[in-house]
Amino acid sequence: MRSIYLDESGDMGFDFTKGGTSKHLLITFLMLNECRPVISLVKKVFTSLLKTRKRKNNDMLHAYYEKDITVKRMLNGLALLDVKIATIRLDKRNVLLTANVHELYTGMVVSLVNRLYADGIIDNTGDIMFIASRKNTSNKLNEDFSESVVNRTSNINLSIDIVKPSDDKCLQAVDFISWAMWQKYEKDDESYSEIIASKIVKEYVMYK
Repeated sequence: MRSIYLDESGDMGFDFTKGGTSKHLLITFLMLNECRPVISLVKKVFTSLLKTRKRKNNDMLHAYYEKDITVKRMLNGLALLDVKIATIRLDKRNVLLTANVHELYTGMVVSLVNRLYADGIIDNTGDIMFIASRKNTSNKLNEDFSESVVNRTSNINLSIDIVKPSDDKCLQAVDFISWAMWQKYEKDDESYSEIIASKIVKEYVMYK
């Protein structure tokens, strides 16, 4: 698999007395050799939306805001494509204290890459393009993330690009996968992840 698209679910908060703080933090990878089938699928699903919905979506798809039929249409389409899915999950209740949430996030990404390499899911026979969503407006944080991932996955030839999901339809696709896996872990609802179960190659746990 020559391209890896990343998305995450859950918040970085650790104060569980606050309503809405998630129990888990989840990193999801969508791995593929060819982007065009995924791009075509995202375009097809988007075309199926009503015109009013398209305007509200700002010309992009986001699983959290879509109707159930749209989510399932995307997941069923992905289940037919030549892709692989992997996740790593952190139960934040098992972490007593974290001084740097950005480092925790980066560590999870690095761990997922290295475990996939150790298990033979990805290799170092060529360059791998790693595409992540632009979550931080800080260029410094984005640069630190990219540099840290590259330096800590030295067995693999990674090239990292951080872009807006609105500019990359494959990032919109992995958002649906991440949402489906999130329902499984955070909401105990496996009905969505079961649709793409045949594409899930690894589900790891951080600090187990």
